[in-house]
Amino acid sequence: MPLAFLIAGTSFWFCGNQLAGAFTLGSPGFWGAWAWAAALWPFPVIRMLFFRHRGDRTQGLAYFLLGLGSTYLVLLLVLRLLDLALHFAGYAWPIWAPWAVLAIAVILCLWGWQTALGPAQVKKVRLPTANLHPDLEGLRIVQISDLHISRMVDPGQIVQLVEQVQALEPDLIAITGDLADGPVESLREAIKPLARLRAPLGVHYVTGNHEYFWGIEGWLEEFDGLGFEILLNAHRAVDHKGARLLILGVNDPMEARIGHGEGPDLRKAVSGAPKADYTLFLAHQPQAYVLAEASDADLFLTGHTHGGQYFPFSLIVPFFHRYYRGLYRHSDALWVYVHSGSGFWGPPNRLGVRQEVTLLVLEKMPVPPTSVVSRQK
Repeated sequence: MPLAFLIAGTSFWFCGNQLAGAFTLGSPGFWGAWAWAAALWPFPVIRMLFFRHRGDRTQGLAYFLLGLGSTYLVLLLVLRLLDLALHFAGYAWPIWAPWAVLAIAVILCLWGWQTALGPAQVKKVRLPTANLHPDLEGLRIVQISDLHISRMVDPGQIVQLVEQVQALEPDLIAITGDLADGPVESLREAIKPLARLRAPLGVHYVTGNHEYFWGIEGWLEEFDGLGFEILLNAHRAVDHKGARLLILGVNDPMEARIGHGEGPDLRKAVSGAPKADYTLFLAHQPQAYVLAEASDADLFLTGHTHGGQYFPFSLIVPFFHRYYRGLYRHSDALWVYVHSGSGFWGPPNRLGVRQEVTLLVLEKMPVPPTSVVSRQK
C-alpha cells in the first residue's frame, strides 16, 4: 500500500505540473489541470484500495481512469524525453503539448475500452510433434484463461465466450486460472454460463493468483459444481481412442504466499501418475515452465501476463517474463503457450492485445529446429 501511494502521489504531481504549466497560477485552467491529475491518480487508487468491495458505477470509472492515467504517464514521459532532444537542437514543444498528449491518451483508451468489451478473438495454433501417437492426431484443446469475471464484465460476454468455445468442438478444455475477481456471493450468477463448457475429455482447471484474494475455498466449491476437473497439485489420466493423455496441474504460488497452502508441488502432482503417450501441463504463471520441463511434459499451457493487456504495457511485459505471449519452443520436447487472457483485469482496456480463445491442435509432423518458433503479436 505505501508503494501504491508513492507511485500515485509522484504521478499526480508530475501530471499535474505538466498540465498546469499552460495556465497562469491560480486561474480556472490551472485548477482544472490539477483536477484532471487528481481524477487520473488519487481517485482511482483510493477507490481501488479502500472501496474495492463496493460494486457501484464508480468502480468501472475508477479502473478506466487508472488505465488512462497510466497510458498518459508513459506517453508524457516519452514527450519529455523527446523534449530533451529537441532542446539540444534549439527547439521546444509548445506549452500546450501535454494537453495534446492527454487527448491522444483518451482516444487510445476509448479504443482499448471498446475492444475489451467486445468478443474474444479465436486463435488457432498448430502444434507439430514428431513422435505423436496416431490416435492423438488432430486432438483439439481449447484454452481459456484470465477471464477475471467481475461486476464490470457484461454477462453477455460470458455467454458469448462459452458459445465460442463450444463452437470449436474441443476434445479437452483447459482453464489456466484467474476466472473470477470478486466474492462468490456477488458473482455466483455471473459465472453460471460456464457450466455449459463441455468436452469429451473434460474441463480441467488450475488456480490463478486472484482466486486466493476472494476466498479460494468458496470458489473451488463453485467450480466443482460447474463440473470442472480441479487439479490441485494433481493429475488426471484420460484415454482418447487408443492413446493415453496425462494432464498435470499445479497450484498458483500465491497459495503459499498468503498462507493458504503449499503452492505448486510437482512431486505431489505426479505421484502415482501412469505412463502416457502425451503429457499436458497446466499452471497459471509462465515461470512454471521449469516444472513442466521437469515433468517431461509435451505441452505447457499458462496465462497470467495478459500479454501486457494494453499499449504501452504490452511493450514492457517482455522484460519481466521469459515467455510472455503466444507460442514458444522451450526444448526439443516441450512446447509452451502463454495465453493473453480471455477478459481483462483492472482497466477495461485491450488496446493492441485482444482477449482470446485459443484452439491448439496436435499434429504429427517434424518440429522446426528453433528455440522460439513463433511469438504471436
